[in-house]
Amino acid sequence: MSVWKNLLEGDEIFDSPYTQLFMEVVFPAVRISGTNTWQARDPEPLLRFLDSWEQLLPHSALQTILDNIVMPKLTSAVDSWDPRRETIPIHSWVHPWLPLLGTKLESLYHTIRNRLESVLHAWHPSDMSAYYILSPWKTVFDPTSWEQIMVRYIIPKLLGVMHEFQVNPADQKLDQFYWVRNWASVIPIHHMLHIMDVFFNKWQEVLYQWLCSKPNFQEVTNWYLGWKDLIPAELLSNEHVRYRLNMGLDMMNQAAEGLEVVQPGLRENISYLKAREQRQFEAQRAAAAQAAKGRVDEMGGGGDMSLKEVIEVHAQHNNLLFKPKVGRMQDGHQVYGFGNVNVIIDSLNQKVFAQTDDRWSLVTLEQLVTQEKNSVVRRR
Repeated sequence: MSVWKNLLEGDEIFDSPYTQLFMEVVFPAVRISGTNTWQARDPEPLLRFLDSWEQLLPHSALQTILDNIVMPKLTSAVDSWDPRRETIPIHSWVHPWLPLLGTKLESLYHTIRNRLESVLHAWHPSDMSAYYILSPWKTVFDPTSWEQIMVRYIIPKLLGVMHEFQVNPADQKLDQFYWVRNWASVIPIHHMLHIMDVFFNKWQEVLYQWLCSKPNFQEVTNWYLGWKDLIPAELLSNEHVRYRLNMGLDMMNQAAEGLEVVQPGLRENISYLKAREQRQFEAQRAAAAQAAKGRVDEMGGGGDMSLKEVIEVHAQHNNLLFKPKVGRMQDGHQVYGFGNVNVIIDSLNQKVFAQTDDRWSLVTLEQLVTQEKNSVVRRR
């Protein structure tokens, strides 16, 4: 065919005698083999053919092969794909076609995402198979679809793991930390920072308690450097992560110099007091109270207000004091006093939890007020 190409192609690229020769002599064999023998889950034989014939394939012939052989076979294979039973990762036989098919493959992505989501409900973070199956799709799926998968199925479970994780210098178990760390390269950074803040809150509290017990500073330094080495490079380069690490370093320097160590949560309390002095109380109370009442069930804020601000103004509207309890943390969250009720705020999931005896329960803003009133009655 290479001998005939230069002779027959001429200037008529799309309908030249060479193209006719190829379609009459070569293409029928390709079609029969591709249809009857070639399997979509083993793309290499057909890819090798296309690669070796690259200079001899008329453009129209290549498009015919892709449209009439490859796409139907891929579509059928994706339709029958079951991630619970497959032993061959789906990206290994779909992604090789990206350079040739490009956006045409997008028609398959909806099915692939649905199949992946159907098995992620039962997934546990200790099972790294989900990472190996999902991660190759990060740059293939559109950013919005990818973030939706992470937010719905991966991030909540990683947050749960990090809430359970214990920072213990005397007997540190790292399995759970590794489960979370492995996802750092594929989870959108703003979500990963929320997960890491749960860790840093615990890490900082442990560091504070350790520094207050007159420790061996060399041991503390080695512990700090060890944790720093465990944090992935993509997170270490983030300004917020560096800030959290530097907060720990500041505490270590304070202790080494014989100064009083600033307790975790104290900075937040100081910032709260300053902000409260600057706000115009009446204007904000009216606006935020209305927003809070309008979205009680959703427990969200109005406009640009954060959930914390809505709760604060809701407390003001009910003549209750709302403020951080210095040094008090629960599951990596700052504990606040809402009148006589202890609460924590999960800003990522827009939820509020209140303490009843030894339990923390999900509450709405109205339930929170009721619970506070009941606590006053009990005290009487």
